[in-house]
Amino acid sequence: MEKLSLARWLTMVVWFIFFFSVTAASSGREILPNEYCSSPGVRLYWKNHHRHRMVIDNGLVQVTLSNPKGDITEIQYNEIGNVLEIHNGESNRGYWDVVWNKPGTRVAYDRLKGTNFRVIMEDENQVEVSFTRTWNASIGNYTAPLNVDKRYILRRGSSGIYMYTILERLEGWPDFDMDQIRIVCKLRSDKFQLMAVSDDKHRIMPAPKDCRRGQRLAYPEAVLLTDPANPKLKGEVDDKYQYSCENKDNRVHGWISQDPPVGFWMITPSDEFRAGGPIKQDLTSHVGPTVLNMFTSTHYTGKDLNTQYRNGKPWKKVFGPVYAFLNSISTDEDPMLLWEDAKEQMLIEVESWPYDFPQSEDFPSSRQRGSVSGQLLIHDRYNNKRLMWAGSAHVGLAAPGDVGSWQRDSQGYQFWTRANKEGYFLIENVRAGEYNLYAWVPGIIGDWKFDVNISVQSGYEMELGVLVYEPPRNGPTLWEIGIPDRTAAEFFVPDTYPTLENKLYANHPTDKFRQYGLWERYTDMYPTQDLIYTIGISNYCQDWFFAQVPRKTGNNTFQATTWQIKYDLENVNRTGSYALQVALASASAAELQVRFNDPSKRRPHFSTRLIGRDNAIARHGIHGLYWLYSINVPSYLLRERNNTIYLTQSRSKGPFCGIMYDYIRFEGPSQSNT
Repeated sequence: MEKLSLARWLTMVVWFIFFFSVTAASSGREILPNEYCSSPGVRLYWKNHHRHRMVIDNGLVQVTLSNPKGDITEIQYNEIGNVLEIHNGESNRGYWDVVWNKPGTRVAYDRLKGTNFRVIMEDENQVEVSFTRTWNASIGNYTAPLNVDKRYILRRGSSGIYMYTILERLEGWPDFDMDQIRIVCKLRSDKFQLMAVSDDKHRIMPAPKDCRRGQRLAYPEAVLLTDPANPKLKGEVDDKYQYSCENKDNRVHGWISQDPPVGFWMITPSDEFRAGGPIKQDLTSHVGPTVLNMFTSTHYTGKDLNTQYRNGKPWKKVFGPVYAFLNSISTDEDPMLLWEDAKEQMLIEVESWPYDFPQSEDFPSSRQRGSVSGQLLIHDRYNNKRLMWAGSAHVGLAAPGDVGSWQRDSQGYQFWTRANKEGYFLIENVRAGEYNLYAWVPGIIGDWKFDVNISVQSGYEMELGVLVYEPPRNGPTLWEIGIPDRTAAEFFVPDTYPTLENKLYANHPTDKFRQYGLWERYTDMYPTQDLIYTIGISNYCQDWFFAQVPRKTGNNTFQATTWQIKYDLENVNRTGSYALQVALASASAAELQVRFNDPSKRRPHFSTRLIGRDNAIARHGIHGLYWLYSINVPSYLLRERNNTIYLTQSRSKGPFCGIMYDYIRFEGPSQSNT
């Protein structure tokens, strides 16, 4: 008996040393792969034997989920008993939701709460659980008509939790619209105060109560901090849209607690399940402290990207997996080391995509996917008689549709890459299915689409060879304004008012457009007469305002604006037609009317009619959706000297009606007409 007791005592000592070493590792950074086997196994159990609270624990993080709803109620990590906001109700800490409505009805929020729970996989290396909800007509007025399968995965040695969901609509189900799909994690406001979105966008943020007692501004999400707890923030403007990011750049963002030093990060290793393509902008993190993962939304696009389900057509899509990653350092280290570590972990997750551990048959592994490769060239005979490389082209696979339809696609998967300087591209890890191949090239106007549908098969590598894009072109360039890059970034962006500044962007010249209230600066600069731009004299970096917005004439009254482009022509070819290429980077409740040499003409020579709901001007985005118009200009409208093009943005119901130009080019007649 004495030997047995001694053996037990020695066993306890060994386990104590093991546990202490693991705890020390968990208070540092993410356990490395070579430490995987020595880390504790994953356990699944009921909290306090209560079957409404399920716990997954791997010795590094302990995640509590509500059963059967599938909300994250608690994440225990390091010295913090719960990194989620303990003052919120348990259903308002970590959750999925969608914004939806039946056609013609008001929008509603659906938290996608499960009604059934099951364990998908459970061993010492991984636990995957599922919370499902099956839709039927009896609950149709209260929930979106979707079948829901929310999945959570905790892995051995992993300092975080993987999350994904499968949404499904069956054949014959009712019509509805869906504006938004996202994950929301609300962190403890007493701990997490330092937010990081990118290398140059990180700051101590105001508290929620600072915003509640601040002054609401013209755009409802923006608030002037009048009495913040941190006096250094007084007089600044905070707006969640100031921290937006393009999908292609939105790989990791989150918050840092400095006491204890802990980071909470949302890592998105792939964009395949996001809507709107690589340059679609969306929210990241903001005051709360709130961490988001936006899968689809109408931000910076408006209803053009609204997901419409019609005529009983079935649909199914996997969103994720994404990774909520936690890390920590010692108290004497720089808190921003947590951000650096999160970026390293993000690279590991990107390299591991597509993951091989999710158990759903709806998420194909890399060996079940295909690839598409080729070389894209440009044929623009008025720019270069030879074929040119489509260097740095954005090339992607998306649902079959019209040219450029990918930026309005929210139902399918998208797979994008960047071509190299010679136009060679390789799109890897593509789900099997039917696609169109799309592209656009920085420095070249328009969109390209391969005229043959692409059928990607499991395990198959498709080589397309040489492909040629002929961009829109009528004739030789006579003059141009801007750079065809789908943004208004190269134009004049004014300083904001000193009383409405977000100091994060005070020394960021490339991000000046993120400041609040820039639309009002147009009235300051052009109080009575609108912008006039003279070809050969004016400089678009200084003389072309970044957005054409109405002029403010009173407290709540606005006036349409007309910009002028003045130019001369050496000789007017009376037998041929000219062309005006107008590329817009954004439009919001706007109408662009174009007149040539006759501002009083009642009916414009060209009109876009009412276009756009992207709100990029109000939401501090330098672009929204891309619009391209090729306008025929008969030679009888022109003269050799003193030509003027009048660009009228005729809608003026509010301060945010307006457009951003991407690029304007005036072309002469084609050679066949000369």
